[in-house]
Amino acid sequence: MKLEVGAKVLFSPNTSDEEIIENGIKKLIDIGIDSDRIMTGYDIQVLEKNDVFVSYDPPDLVVRIVYDKKINGIVKMRTQTVIRM
Repeated sequence: MKLEVGAKVLFSPNTSDEEIIENGIKKLIDIGIDSDRIMTGYDIQVLEKNDVFVSYDPPDLVVRIVYDKKINGIVKMRTQTVIRM
């Protein structure tokens, strides 16, 4: 996956299962995302335009790209792809 320069990747696993979290991060690295760009958390307010939001929707990872962030804090995303875990 090609990311914009400086783009962040927020992985929100929606689970406390450490194995799923580790496997999700490994999968993101396997598809070419630098590990130093991946953050784990749930605060989408840290995202800016062109950043990536990844959520775990069993059994897949859903990858969304931020295409707009409003002044009032609303983050707009569109689904880019779904990755099998």
